[in-house]
Amino acid sequence: MGDERPRVSYFGWALARSLRILGKVWVKCIGEALLPPTPLAQLWKDRFLHLNEAVGQVFPLLTFVISCKTFEGTRFLFRPFTDDADKVSGDYEKIVRELISPKPSEVVVDAGANIGTHTVWLSKKVGPSGLVLAIEPEPNNYAILELNRRINNLSNVISLRVALSSRAGIGKLAIPRLTLMGQAKIRRPSDPSDSLAVPVEFQTLDNVMMSQRISVSAIKIDVEGAEVSVLQGAMNTVSKFNPRLIVETHGKDNLLQLRTVIKGLGFISLAEVRASSRPDEERHFVLAVSSQEQAVWSKRNRQGRLATVAH
Repeated sequence: MGDERPRVSYFGWALARSLRILGKVWVKCIGEALLPPTPLAQLWKDRFLHLNEAVGQVFPLLTFVISCKTFEGTRFLFRPFTDDADKVSGDYEKIVRELISPKPSEVVVDAGANIGTHTVWLSKKVGPSGLVLAIEPEPNNYAILELNRRINNLSNVISLRVALSSRAGIGKLAIPRLTLMGQAKIRRPSDPSDSLAVPVEFQTLDNVMMSQRISVSAIKIDVEGAEVSVLQGAMNTVSKFNPRLIVETHGKDNLLQLRTVIKGLGFISLAEVRASSRPDEERHFVLAVSSQEQAVWSKRNRQGRLATVAH
């Protein structure tokens, strides 16, 4: 996907949306009545709820169709036959927005920006005197992120195509399939040989922040299991600026490792919110703050604004 203005298909979104509605009707009228309450049945229901992705998987060329939707006063480009369709809604990951709680003039890092759903929202919240540093390594996601930045005239957003890690270098990203561009992750030797792979530059957040010469108020990290590695490459930045950390973990081991890293930084984990109800997913959104901010966020917790999970 190049830098040229894409051809937008409104019919593509109409078709994809119709498929999603059809799937919802099937689940509500048939699936709930006939399928037992088992993890396998839940997986099948989820597949029907995402019929647009199923069609994209059968016809791969459809995953390159670009549509446009306006919501929350923002024009948004996305791929309707991929998992992008879940992201173009004001309801998408509302808890993440609450955990970030951006303020005017703040500088926020969006690590794993994908196509820019949170980036665009953050840009509006921090305002013209603030800044959003959007980091996304997957080239097709990055191209759409850039398009969304340009069509919304976001002058307070800097976008970088780089993968964050504990050290700089060159590697590859593995993409499960074309309908799941949002789940690109660092390629491991154990990954299936038939998975898609793209070369990428790895860099530490410490190096990125030094090159940009900016401070940071909050860091949102969603990098498909590499969250601990990203923080290991951001130790100087975190120690210097004490930003709020909002991290999505993938799996129980990942969550336990993150708790250890957070404790080692002298930060306090204030909230762990289950990110998915799917039985095959163990994801959490974690909010961690420095001791200086603990009192403010603890007060919010007592007011019932954040859901916490005991460690």
